[in-house]
Amino acid sequence: MRKQVRGLQDFYDDVPKTTLALELRDFSEAAKSFSSNVANPRPPDGKGTEVAATYVVSNTNPTGWPGMGNEMHSGLFIIPDDGDPEGRFLYDPSGTYMNREMGSGRALYGPDMSPEEYLNYQLLDGPKVTVRKFATTPEEEAEIIKRSDSAGGGGFFDCTTNVTRAISGIGPFAEIQETMWPTKLDRQLRQSNRAVGEAHDLESLRQLLSK
Repeated sequence: MRKQVRGLQDFYDDVPKTTLALELRDFSEAAKSFSSNVANPRPPDGKGTEVAATYVVSNTNPTGWPGMGNEMHSGLFIIPDDGDPEGRFLYDPSGTYMNREMGSGRALYGPDMSPEEYLNYQLLDGPKVTVRKFATTPEEEAEIIKRSDSAGGGGFFDCTTNVTRAISGIGPFAEIQETMWPTKLDRQLRQSNRAVGEAHDLESLRQLLSK
């Protein structure tokens, strides 16, 4: 359930992806803190209207580990419907997606958060990546961000566990149960029938973002 790092020197070619990812993670208490340049989340407007969308990313490509199947990675991001780039939020627990603004808690806020770039990074592992869009209220959005902050960057194999902890029981995720397996979360999201759209490549993601 870890993201693979691409383009490293040949020495790492035979190193399991999970082991390599561990070298890139800070699993100390600092992993539960925000980046110093994080923008504050937009406050709820108090009306409960759907002014944001939460997107859950399921990467169910093969891990390359014996017995681990297609349990590569899970992540999520939030894009405000009002177009305010400061309201963008990405949570990539236990992932290896790198951005100069990414905090130790694996959260990224603001204009530097690029859904297209994040999806493109996931697609490096193969085509089995699904981005599902869910309509969320300001209150639900704030709660997801609060939970993500509490869970932090996570440790070994924590990507899906932390994503489900962030969304479980909230709004369109009312029926989502905690799991550590990307394929199980993917199945729960599909069977919930609460997504308002989905994407599998950059073109369909751009169309989904524009709706």
